[in-house]
Amino acid sequence: MRRPARRRQDPVTVEGVALGAVHEFVAGRLDDAGQAALADQIAALIGQPEPPSTPIASALRRVMQHVGGDEELLAWLDRFPGRPRLIARVLGLVALLDRFGDRLAVVAVLRELRERMPYPKDLAGHLPAVTDEDTLPVLGGEIKMLLGEDDLADAGRVALAAATLLTKIGPRVADVPGVEGLASPAERSRQGLEEALRAFDEER
Repeated sequence: MRRPARRRQDPVTVEGVALGAVHEFVAGRLDDAGQAALADQIAALIGQPEPPSTPIASALRRVMQHVGGDEELLAWLDRFPGRPRLIARVLGLVALLDRFGDRLAVVAVLRELRERMPYPKDLAGHLPAVTDEDTLPVLGGEIKMLLGEDDLADAGRVALAAATLLTKIGPRVADVPGVEGLASPAERSRQGLEEALRAFDEER
């Protein structure tokens, strides 16, 4: 008697990430469509506040090593429109808040700006009341929490407002050592978030 054809097993997926796709990507055998799907899975993963399980952390590390590191991972995700690009640009903005937010010159300018407008548009409810070295890093944490709640549109809007705030601070600290490089990446972040958020909203 002829045996029934054996069903092909579905690829192993853990926490939404196809481990087989990770293997194929690292081996250089994943096609463009497969890379787009994997980028979507990785973007959803790194947008979560909780650390992933050991197998997924290992898979993420393999992908990161393959593309070249943390910054290169965001650049790779940025190649794919939709969720990967928006999350990559939101996390890029969070990195700017962490990098420059606690500098005294930045805090001083932020304090002056908030005297005229304590809560800029789209930052009410997210920007801490007190303006000190923790204000902008805490805002970055708020944005990451929105990503963790999978509220990408809201996370994008708050990130765009934060980037706009940085573009107002950047030119005023352009002569201050250590923060003189803020203006250009802040403007690039603002433009990139605006573009990614518009495209994301159009796709919905």
